[in-house]
Amino acid sequence: MKELAKSIPDFLKKHPRANLLQAPAIIHKLPRLSSRLGHDIYVLRDDLTGFALGGNKTRKVDYLFGDAVAKKATTVVTIKATSFSRNAAAAAAVCGLDLHVVLPGTESEQNPLSQALFMQWGTRLHYEPEGENALADCLEHVVASLKTQGKAVYVMHPGGSNSIGALSYVSAFHEILDFSHRSGIHFSHIIHSTSSAGTQAGLVVGQCISSYDTQIVGISASLKASAQSERVRELAWSTAQLIGTSLDPTKIIVDDSFVGPGYALPSKEGENAVKLFARLEGILLDPVYTGKAAAALLDYSKNGRFKNGNVLFIHTGGNAGVYY
Repeated sequence: MKELAKSIPDFLKKHPRANLLQAPAIIHKLPRLSSRLGHDIYVLRDDLTGFALGGNKTRKVDYLFGDAVAKKATTVVTIKATSFSRNAAAAAAVCGLDLHVVLPGTESEQNPLSQALFMQWGTRLHYEPEGENALADCLEHVVASLKTQGKAVYVMHPGGSNSIGALSYVSAFHEILDFSHRSGIHFSHIIHSTSSAGTQAGLVVGQCISSYDTQIVGISASLKASAQSERVRELAWSTAQLIGTSLDPTKIIVDDSFVGPGYALPSKEGENAVKLFARLEGILLDPVYTGKAAAALLDYSKNGRFKNGNVLFIHTGGNAGVYY
């Protein structure tokens, strides 16, 4: 396993990072939850990455801003007030770049806590009163205007989930491998929330490089399993091509059973999982992503899906839902 684990950094070494986060991430056992479930449950704490608001978007920001700086960008543009754009705001400030974010709706319709963070980091906000359907045109106009001013513009995917951003979770898989090797703990399952696909795509590419025997299960936050699997497959394929490796699409596993009423709408199972993590382990989850992935973790355990293996739950952040 040691030799295989070394190959992942070899694939990534040509792609610069901005060196924003503290890595490797903390991986630790959840003793009270493990006792309750009768399985050894571990968590990878990407909510504690040591930069800005944390979460999986911080990993993606690290690679994307590394790429932007390497390409001598002066200005970054993205859309929507999300965990990605808020972390990007901090990254832009640290890297000495200007960030412009195009938001649907008017200023008065935005979450004031989110607005305050953007202001603190010096982000320039552009509002599109016509809503999300007009965002693409507004983005194009902002980019064209900035280029006219002589700015070197770098446009970022709204969730950071392109092939550059997905490299961050190829790297994260190396951290999991390293932990597994040092501790002697093998993970039979890796459970996480999947939506814009960058997290799962990167993990799957990392698994394909290393041949680590595990099931990476993405718990869909919105799409049906077939649509989400295709989204992951496309991004994993482009990521594998970027670094010159192969992809086994059979490693892509998506479960859409825990979406509940719909995207960004809390589910009863998710709310119960959020409470259980908080009361047993003092860990805060959010209702949109990590809460529903945790609901799947609890259900799988109850129904014997894990058998006798160790399970790794990836806490992808979410700030306990405060900024939605």
